Amino acid sequence: MAKDEKYKWDLSAGIYPHIDPHSKIKHQIIHDYIRSYITVVMSNQLIPRIGINIVDGFCGGGVYKDDYGRRDHYGSPIIALEAVQETVAEINIQRNIPREVLTQNFFIDIKKENIDYLKAVLTTKGFGHRLEKNIFTLRSRFTDALPSVIKKIQDFKFSERSLFLLDQYAYKDVPFSSIRTIFQRLANAEVLLTFNVDSLIDYLSERDENRKALQNIDLEKYIPWEKLRSFKATMRHEWQHLIQRFLAEGILKESGAEFMTVFFITPGGHNPRSYWFIHLAKSYRANAVMKQIHWKYGNNFSHSMTPALFVGYDANKDIQVTDQHAFGFGEEHNFCGVTGKRIEAELSELLPRKIYDQSHVSFGQMMIDMANNTMADESIVRQSLHGPLVSGAIDVYDKDSRTKRRKGSSIKSSDIIIPSPQRTMFFTS
Repeated sequence: MAKDEKYKWDLSAGIYPHIDPHSKIKHQIIHDYIRSYITVVMSNQLIPRIGINIVDGFCGGGVYKDDYGRRDHYGSPIIALEAVQETVAEINIQRNIPREVLTQNFFIDIKKENIDYLKAVLTTKGFGHRLEKNIFTLRSRFTDALPSVIKKIQDFKFSERSLFLLDQYAYKDVPFSSIRTIFQRLANAEVLLTFNVDSLIDYLSERDENRKALQNIDLEKYIPWEKLRSFKATMRHEWQHLIQRFLAEGILKESGAEFMTVFFITPGGHNPRSYWFIHLAKSYRANAVMKQIHWKYGNNFSHSMTPALFVGYDANKDIQVTDQHAFGFGEEHNFCGVTGKRIEAELSELLPRKIYDQSHVSFGQMMIDMANNTMADESIVRQSLHGPLVSGAIDVYDKDSRTKRRKGSSIKSSDIIIPSPQRTMFFTS
C-alpha cells in the first residue's frame, strides 16, 4: 500500500488514518526521550530556564484512529508539545519560583491537507494561540525547509539545542548530507531518524538506478558492490546482516554525529519489513539516555549488528498486539532480564581482551569508546566486569589508586581499569 493511500488526512471530509502498533512504539520513545532530555539538562536545580527547538520534518496531520477507530491517538507534534508541558509541571512541583522550558516548534509536511488538519488539531488541543509565535507549520519538503529552520534556530536567543524528528516513510527523503549540515551548523543538535533498511536491502542490486538511489543519500560508497553477487550466492541470509553493518557504518560517518544507537522495529504480519529508528547525537550522555529508553520498549534482539546484540521491537512478539495472553501464555517473557544477562555474558569475555589491548582506561572512557558497538548500558557493563574482576583477569582502582574495587556494581565512571599483573589463563587465551 502506498503511503498516500495509508496515511491520508482530509479536514473537510473528516478523514484521518489508523495507527499501527509499531508506530505507537516510536511515539512512546519520542515522548519518553523528550521528558528525559529536559530532566537531564535541568538536573541542576539552579538552572532557571532552558531553550529547546523541536523540528518534526514529516509531521502528518497530527491525529490517528486507534483501537479499531474507537479512540484517537495523537501524532508526534502533539506528543512533543505535551511532553514538554508535562515535564515542566513535574520539575516545578513544590517550587516557589517556576523554572521554564522555552521552545520553538517547527512542524513540516509536503502536503497542504496534512498541514491544514494539523492546524485544526493544534487548535482543538489548546495550542492554537501559539501558532506563528513559537509553533510554526511549514508546507514544504524537509530538505527545502531546512536552511530557513536552521536560521530561525540560530536566531533563537535562548539556545540552539535542537531535536529533529525525521520519520520518513522509506529511506530516500533525507540525504545524510542534510543531517551532517544540522550537526555542523547547530550546537547540541540530535536527530531521531526512521530508516527503512529492509526495503533498501530487498532491492539492493548492481543496477545503475539502485546505486543512484544510495548515492542520492550519500551511502553508495559503503556498499561492496563488486562482492554483492557473491555474497548473495554463498551467504544466503547472512549477506543481509553484513550489509546492515556496512550501512550502519556509513550512516554514522556521513551524518557527522559521534554517537548512534539503532532500535529496529518490526511491524506485525506474516512478512513484515523491519526498519531502524536511529538516534544520532554528539553527546555520549544523550546516547546513554536513549539506550535506557530502548531497553524499556525492546522485546526482541538480533545479532545482525554487533556481538553484544541489537535491541528492537517486534509487533508479532507484543502480547498486547497478538493477544497471546488469552491463550494461556501469561506475561510477556522477561526480555530485559534474559537479554541483559546474555549481553553481560558476551561482554564478560570480550571486554577483558580489549582492556588488555588498551592496558589503562577509565570506565567512563571505555563506555564512550564502545557506545556505538553495543546496546549495553552502564549497569550491564558494570555487571559484565564483575566476573573478570573476581577471577583476577582485571583490576579496578579509583582515580587516585587508593581503593581497589571488589565488585562490578561499585565501579564508578572515573575508576581506572587495568589488566591484572597475574592474569588468568582465561584472560590471556
